[in-house]
Amino acid sequence: MKTRITSTLGSALVFVLAWSACGNASRPMNTPIATNTGPSPTMTPLSPTPIVEPPITVENADKVQWLRTLDIPDYNKGQISQCSLAFSPDGRWLVGACGRNQVPVWDVQSGRVRQLLYENPPQIVACTFSPSGASIACGGFDKTITLWNSETGKKIRELGSHDSPIWDIDFSPDGHKLISCGLTDDIRLWDVERGETIWSYAGAKACLSVAFSPSGKTIAYGGRWGNAGVVDVATGKSITELVKLANPIGDVTFSPTGKLLAAGTDDNLVYLWETETYQHVATLEGHRGYVNGVSFSPTEGETLLASGSHDKTLAIWDIAGQRRLKTLVGHTDTVLRVAFSPAERGTLIASISWDGTVRLWGVPGK
Repeated sequence: MKTRITSTLGSALVFVLAWSACGNASRPMNTPIATNTGPSPTMTPLSPTPIVEPPITVENADKVQWLRTLDIPDYNKGQISQCSLAFSPDGRWLVGACGRNQVPVWDVQSGRVRQLLYENPPQIVACTFSPSGASIACGGFDKTITLWNSETGKKIRELGSHDSPIWDIDFSPDGHKLISCGLTDDIRLWDVERGETIWSYAGAKACLSVAFSPSGKTIAYGGRWGNAGVVDVATGKSITELVKLANPIGDVTFSPTGKLLAAGTDDNLVYLWETETYQHVATLEGHRGYVNGVSFSPTEGETLLASGSHDKTLAIWDIAGQRRLKTLVGHTDTVLRVAFSPAERGTLIASISWDGTVRLWGVPGK
């Protein structure tokens, strides 16, 4: 497959990259195969021995392999292909929302399910940990944002609701606010403690993704109608519209320092902007299907990015080197979200798929 990164503003890309650089059991980990497309092996108990992998870097990305598959218990595919997953801030736990079933929280080291959220769930498509790791926020076809205790799996309370299915949510870096978007209505900012709406932004109706910047001062969004933009948190007013495409924008994310912003789109591309002036700096090309998920690594001077696609693959990109470093094959259906682990400086990539599984990828430790 032909793969390239086309830069519309090459000098700007060089500049921003230089600037940026200054109980269930899982399946076994002992068969690291990145190209396995057949049925996954039977689930067997895992050893409690801690897993040690090196951080994923530009130098070793070609060695990234499939390490483990986590099955979603009692998986029921649901209506529309959207899922979500998130690591806890310390990287110990992983939550995944996909289908009309309970939302599992896994222990990453053992691969076992720690908690199952919801008793009789609707289709839940959005989930995320609070910055403290103490709670998990979820939303979906019930149109309601629900907070859960991540340690006990007990419901804390309902934060608020939308007029349509909730498609994405994200906590502010300090945990005091939460942003949400509805599939056919607006973007809403919530005061988590008070359970009140701070503002709603109707300038980008029908959004598929929202994300806080690391500073907590801005929010990026991607829409069903091909629009992406940035909103000021203090005022709820638009700062800029980044792009207007013919196809939906499925996911947006900021780099760890907030100097870069990425968007995965239904034209099979990933777009990147630097956030000082919101100038478009690069386009990543190579997927053969919608790009549904994007995630920056916490390492590598913000030059390493993972993406997941309708073509059932993941890609690892070296932005500075303008190349795709690795294609990861193994899911049997659409890959809907990807996430780098935050702990140990990005040692794992997690992917969640419409095939009812989460896969963990990394460089096998010695």
